[in-house]
Amino acid sequence: MNSHDLNKFAMGTLIAILGVIGFNLLSESIFHQAPLEANAYPIDTSAVASASVADVAVEEGPSIAELLLTADIEKGMSVFRKCAACHTTENGGANKIGPNLWNVVGRDVATNGTFNYSDAMLAQEGGWSFDLLNRYLTKPKDAIPGNKMVFAGLKKGSDRANVMIYLRSLSDAPMELPTMAAVEEVMEEATEAVEAAPEAM
Repeated sequence: MNSHDLNKFAMGTLIAILGVIGFNLLSESIFHQAPLEANAYPIDTSAVASASVADVAVEEGPSIAELLLTADIEKGMSVFRKCAACHTTENGGANKIGPNLWNVVGRDVATNGTFNYSDAMLAQEGGWSFDLLNRYLTKPKDAIPGNKMVFAGLKKGSDRANVMIYLRSLSDAPMELPTMAAVEEVMEEATEAVEAAPEAM
């Protein structure tokens, strides 16, 4: 290709590019649409927000207090097999990787005098209430960050309730279960939160 042909090729390419740019500008001026100030068909988002909150409430399911009222010790023993590699449950039983769990429900956290607890456990205040046990059994690393337990947790609320009712039985004086009145109070608070959510949004 000589210089004359090269110049013709370059000129043709330039004209094609200018033509495309010009066509785009012309199309924009002819078909330009100003943005709408409001939707032509208004959408009621409150119903959507309300439905979303309701879906979350349904997915969360019954409270742990409610599940405890129908929990089963035998099923709890079955689920606890996942924990037996690291914990013993007999009164006076030896510690394993984790501490012995006799009389753990209701006992102050990190008070088995023969077990070497992590600093995170030693810093945890209060006792092993059903609420704390539920959060801990759901995901130990989130419930008490920095603790040494490597167990991932129990996803199903019914499994956690069954394990807790089993652990509760491992005591000479088992901790009292939540009453139906307490369960109804929790359910009422949850309902009020769902009803108030759309207003907050």
